[in-house]
Amino acid sequence: MKLVVSDLDGTLLNDDSEVSNETIQAIKRLKENGIEFAIATGRSFNSANKIRKKIGLEIYLICNNGANIYNKDGQLIKNNVMPAELIRKVIKFLTENNIGYFAFDGSGINFYVPADMEIDGELLKEHIPHYIKNLEDIENLPALEKILIIEEDNEKIYEVKDLIHKNFNDELEIVISADDCLDLNIKGCSKKGGVEYISQELEINPKEIMAFGDSGNDYKMLKFVGHPVAMKDSFMAKRDFENKTDFTNDESGVAKYLQKYFNL
Repeated sequence: MKLVVSDLDGTLLNDDSEVSNETIQAIKRLKENGIEFAIATGRSFNSANKIRKKIGLEIYLICNNGANIYNKDGQLIKNNVMPAELIRKVIKFLTENNIGYFAFDGSGINFYVPADMEIDGELLKEHIPHYIKNLEDIENLPALEKILIIEEDNEKIYEVKDLIHKNFNDELEIVISADDCLDLNIKGCSKKGGVEYISQELEINPKEIMAFGDSGNDYKMLKFVGHPVAMKDSFMAKRDFENKTDFTNDESGVAKYLQKYFNL
């Protein structure tokens, strides 16, 4: 293997959204052995970059499910945006169907939400909200990278997915990224596309890539690489992947798998 790619939430991070010291040390030893490392996440750059800084290494970032790709210096090298016309059409549809949303731009800072949306305080520490109050606000929306829908009712989130799929399947990538999260990106945009782009930059064959994931937005990425690994007790562990971690994300499962596989 010449490149290792990992999802963040439910994979590289524990249940408190932190990267353990064991994981950091495993990644450092991996890099010392000449193996590249990259993060592939549904998070925005601002959020994912905090994790990279905690790790303390120059690593690639694939953010917003492949909408934004950053090199080891943190410079944007590729983005896949939803044009303003599509964004406005989708947000209008969500509004008409009383579906809440968070829509993110490429800065990793700004996001757009309905005026009555409750916002977690942690999100406000990293992002600036812009409230959508009426049709005029919708018509002024710019091109954006990702729309996130959060719905705690597991049955309802699948209903919302089916509804959006029925109306926008030809225009959007529609994936469930967690039990309560539905991600919308421009058609063709995915973590898999981000990994493919980085592999071409590094001239690495996909067969020489290992990837870790736990959720629906990791599936295409895992199918693309030569050595896919599903996290123990995750949604991906129930899919058709032979390799699984022996430990969960809360037990530094990625680190332990790397230690064993690469004899770190």
